[in-house]
Amino acid sequence: MVDVMDIRPLDVSDDRAMRSAYAVETAANVHVRPGWLGAGAEARMLGWRADSGWTNRLLGAWDRERLVGFGASMTHDSEPDTAWIFAWVLPDLQHRGIGSALVCAAEEQSPAAVVRFVARTYRPTLDAIAALSSGFLEPLGFASATTETVFELDLRTAPLPQPTTVLGYTVASHVDGVPESLREQVAQIMGLVDSEAPNGELGWLESPVTPAEYLEEIALWNAQGSTVVETVALDAEGDVAAWTCLVTSETPGGHARVEGTLVLKQHRGRGLGLAVKLANLQVARTLDGVGRVRTSTDDQNTWMRSINTMLGFVPVEFEAIFQKIREPELSRCHRPRPARHPTSSPSAMIPSTTRS
Repeated sequence: MVDVMDIRPLDVSDDRAMRSAYAVETAANVHVRPGWLGAGAEARMLGWRADSGWTNRLLGAWDRERLVGFGASMTHDSEPDTAWIFAWVLPDLQHRGIGSALVCAAEEQSPAAVVRFVARTYRPTLDAIAALSSGFLEPLGFASATTETVFELDLRTAPLPQPTTVLGYTVASHVDGVPESLREQVAQIMGLVDSEAPNGELGWLESPVTPAEYLEEIALWNAQGSTVVETVALDAEGDVAAWTCLVTSETPGGHARVEGTLVLKQHRGRGLGLAVKLANLQVARTLDGVGRVRTSTDDQNTWMRSINTMLGFVPVEFEAIFQKIREPELSRCHRPRPARHPTSSPSAMIPSTTRS
């Protein structure tokens, strides 16, 4: 049995250690998510090292000199009271308490200002998510906060509807960044996406994004090997009324992802969501190497789900977000003793920014 107590920080600047961590992440995801294809080690390391407002406290679980588990606590400058927790464990060493130990260690590494822990997991079926919840997350104190469905569209063969026009609005698409005149408004919309879309019991707040931060995110995606496609709808005054963003895969054969879609409240009910999303897909279709596109939508977001269905997206997997309120009277997380036959495995708890 692996000594699950040998958990220590990972140095994000250590290429060898980070490649080993990515190998653990890849093996764990492939084990429970058929067809999963990651960003690649180099792109992943760029993400971990980016100065993007995230503070990443990375941890490794070691069997002597072999890295067998990888986890982290992540906090963002805009919401320092919430920490994203995740853990991956090599498939042949799961069911031994390593994942539980990583989660507890990640919680303990989180700053004192953190009052809530959040984790996201993906599985092919809702039954698999339920098993993970009852067998792993609930014993650690997590409860389900919301569920989402991941939809996929094969852009190579999809019979997309004809482009739509909306009276009083102009729809325009841009590759690798919008014009300078639109950056401030687009950045503001990006900060509203999570808070204005249904999110169950999570209660996300607006996360302000500056034009400089917007450009930094575009630059990071480009450095990772992705192309960014954005479409906006402008009202008669030239102000941004709706926005959507798609990022192509970092690796050949991977799926592009929709990063977010939002129509400002005063412009809703006019079909702008469908108009910008359809226009964005039409542009993405012209890019080399773009095949499958994925988007994740909260199960209460009936408006966006109807748009996805209209465009031909089909469900391919499910995700759930869990949360846990930090109890200050408990100085340490309870680490379950290693067990040989637990009911589920923590092989893919992942933070993600994919929305709508």
